[in-house]
Amino acid sequence: MTTRYDVTRVPLQGAYVARQCPVRAQNDAIGPGEPLPPDAALQRRFDHGNAFESEILTELVAGEPGAVVVAGGGQSAAAATLAAMHGGAPLIQNGRLTDDAGRRVGKPDLLVRAPGGAYRAVDVKWHMALDVAGPSGPGTPVLLSGLSSVSRESAHQDGSCVARRHEGDLLQLAHYQRLLEALGFAAADGRFAAIIGTERQVVWHDLDARIWRTPSLSQGSKLRTMMERYDFEFGFRLDIIAAAQQHLADPRIDLLVVPVRCGQCPTCPWSGYCMPILETPPGDVSLLPRVGWRQWQAHRERGVTDRAQLAGLDWRTASLIAASVDVRSLMRSVADMDAEVDVAACDGIAETTITALHAFRVVTVADVRLLDAMTARYSDAGMTTLPEQIDQARAAIGAGPVYRRRGIAELTVPRADVEVDIDMENVEEGVYLWGNLVTDRSTGRGQPAYVPFSTWEPLTNDVETLNSLTFWRWLMDLRSATRSRGLTFAAFCYNAGAENRQLRRLGLGAGIQSEIDAFIASDHWVDMLRVFDSQLITGGSIGLKTTAPLAGFSWSVDDADGAESMVMHDIAVAGATESERQDARRWLLTYNEGDVRATFALREWMARDGAAIPSIR
Repeated sequence: MTTRYDVTRVPLQGAYVARQCPVRAQNDAIGPGEPLPPDAALQRRFDHGNAFESEILTELVAGEPGAVVVAGGGQSAAAATLAAMHGGAPLIQNGRLTDDAGRRVGKPDLLVRAPGGAYRAVDVKWHMALDVAGPSGPGTPVLLSGLSSVSRESAHQDGSCVARRHEGDLLQLAHYQRLLEALGFAAADGRFAAIIGTERQVVWHDLDARIWRTPSLSQGSKLRTMMERYDFEFGFRLDIIAAAQQHLADPRIDLLVVPVRCGQCPTCPWSGYCMPILETPPGDVSLLPRVGWRQWQAHRERGVTDRAQLAGLDWRTASLIAASVDVRSLMRSVADMDAEVDVAACDGIAETTITALHAFRVVTVADVRLLDAMTARYSDAGMTTLPEQIDQARAAIGAGPVYRRRGIAELTVPRADVEVDIDMENVEEGVYLWGNLVTDRSTGRGQPAYVPFSTWEPLTNDVETLNSLTFWRWLMDLRSATRSRGLTFAAFCYNAGAENRQLRRLGLGAGIQSEIDAFIASDHWVDMLRVFDSQLITGGSIGLKTTAPLAGFSWSVDDADGAESMVMHDIAVAGATESERQDARRWLLTYNEGDVRATFALREWMARDGAAIPSIR
């Protein structure tokens, strides 16, 4: 860990700081306003996570007579944890580890004894920790232990699954690993730590595996280990907090980071402070889709901080840069040449560069001089997505809400005689509702019909599989019946990644994995998110709740979003009264029906009005 600031006065930092947005670490230190409390959905996640953690740890400790449960906190808990480790306890729950020199403190859910008196960290998480291996092959088999024998030494390899790499979870495990190393209790045979997810299995991760692609000054990007990633992230945040402390004492000292939009913003307690800054017109570039920290930094280094400045760059110059043409060097090399000279005749210009230049009608030195010097500053940024970002910025500040992408003259929307729009609803344990909107276009008569498959029992593997398998058989029977009539069939969803993950889980559990993989890979399964994104551009979110209103669609329930549906599901299953449960179930069915009707409305609108949408060009 390398820091640039005197961090000796920084309070000991827990495992969460490395996984949180750097701006949040700064705001936590300076307190720029009143933090927002968690909303109902986030509080639900906290409550369920704590309850699940307590359930798992109670079960593990009950099955191990020598387990030690550390009570209390502070120095007494740290001393009790050290005593338990020196005593060779097989399991230690609620342990507290401290490392003053590293400015770390941590409370791993579980410490598991390894050979030689060492320990490995295990954390319990209220989400799935496994994915089904894809159809292309099993990849690296996952290493699993059961709850009856938690240690890595008792683990077995399972080629049917792969470990889900939740970056935040693994950063926490790396934090605990560094604490164990500082205290002299890290296992000598590798840096391994584990996550117990809702599958109730112990999923082991190699923290030294080079699996994380991160920016590199010398190579553009580089595969690093989680330990390397953690060391950078944690050290960076120590610097941020140290600088914030100095800023509080002397406002002339600059803070290290400024607000940047990231995936954590919706649930961050400081969003009420940061978002008004970011959204001040014309808006920060990080508000654009797929502009992450690295891209944001590249823009900022070149003086481009808002969407209007980005929109003002030259698309053609950016496209040449995306094609690996060093436009800045090219412009310098021809600065003293006659305008009529053909670039193909210039010395030192590679054939691939000439081909790229010709593709964008850059033939002569005069054409090179028409390229944009401001945009050419990105020649060394390695940013192949710059043309896309320019168009996204133009869409974001444009007069219209949506535009056709370059080269799209007419929108293409897959259609079939019989169409099914599908949307599933899930909670952390699995899927409880598969909603379907069936449209028979072969007769031109009748209205689309909503067909739901739901269960309101507490979700277990058996309950989920029975309901999902009933849906699956119905869908396959409908497809077979449609094809037997000589008609075409297509099923649509919006953002297939979620549905595909759940379908593959069903396939593995029900023994129909090949059948489901074949369907997912077929033309009968259409992801409308990809259909939309490949042809239209908005400069903002393209989630269904944003795109369906473009077609004039609106939901008939308040607060229509996935987080609210999880809160409603708790009531639907375990509400205090039958009336509450029934009201929640009706809300969920109405909400789900809205999702499938929204997908249908979007398809209809794209097919009907697509030609009237202006081009971003």
